[in-house]
Amino acid sequence: MAKAKPDLLACEAGASTVEMAIVLTAFLGFIFGIINIALVLWTQSSLYYAAEAAARCASVNPSTCSSASTTQTYALNEYFGQPLGGTNPFSYSATGCGHTVSASYTYSLSIPLFPTYSLPLSATACYP
Repeated sequence: MAKAKPDLLACEAGASTVEMAIVLTAFLGFIFGIINIALVLWTQSSLYYAAEAAARCASVNPSTCSSASTTQTYALNEYFGQPLGGTNPFSYSATGCGHTVSASYTYSLSIPLFPTYSLPLSATACYP
């Protein structure tokens, strides 16, 4: 009598490995997405904090923030978020509301297996 060939469609030996590969890919993409969104929010709040601190410095402490360049440098020193790539995104102007410091930065989201997206971030603070 001849032995019957094993039915490959009924074999479940590697099913859990395939399921884990599918689920793990989605899970890791989700985790990296959460981490990137947290970094975006951290960078945004850092821009707001630095702009507000620099506007306050220009109004309250004119010896430290005496010109536009020193105010921009002060804002850059107060910034504690993601590295900005050697650029200073802060600008200073004296407007009707007082001393205004603005910042604009383009954040690049990099999530594995997904296309790269750029998010424009901006912050403005005015202190009388």
